[in-house]
Amino acid sequence: MRSIVPFAAALLLAGPGFSAQPAPAAATPAAELTRAKALKVKVSLEAQDARLGDVLKEFAAQADARADMLILWAYGPGFPHAQRVTYRCKDKPIEDALAEVLKAAGGGLGYTVVSKDGDKRDGWVLLTAAAATAEDETAAADRVAQAKKLIDGGKPDPAKTLLTLVVQKYGATKAAAEARELLAKLGK
Repeated sequence: MRSIVPFAAALLLAGPGFSAQPAPAAATPAAELTRAKALKVKVSLEAQDARLGDVLKEFAAQADARADMLILWAYGPGFPHAQRVTYRCKDKPIEDALAEVLKAAGGGLGYTVVSKDGDKRDGWVLLTAAAATAEDETAAADRVAQAKKLIDGGKPDPAKTLLTLVVQKYGATKAAAEARELLAKLGK
């Protein structure tokens, strides 16, 4: 009982953001600089149906102009940098804007700062896509097949809706890449 009381007090003092996970290893100087300076730069953006990669380039350009700090991006496997997004923000730290635009893009996207001594990408922001499960692959492929039937049947609008759902819900699947291509052909 005595050990529980100090632990509970430590939780209360730590506040609502406390995590019971172990503290991360010390960050490299490059990673710490990215987290402490580059991701804190405030950005403003109004993007309508823009490529996700172009939005990220704009964030990097604003960081370079406002803090003389270039953000370098690395794309993890399956990251949909060509995916179209609509996003707007004003004077928001890049770390918050990045989290919001990745959430808006859907598909379980996220990011981390590379922190590994000797790695050529040390300090870069690694953009990641959630790995798709076999069930996700099957469901997405089925919906793309349905959309193709709708297109062949002269019903492009319901097909666009179905393809958009695939991109948003199953963004990390192979079928989502095909859905993006079909949407581009249909003039989303």
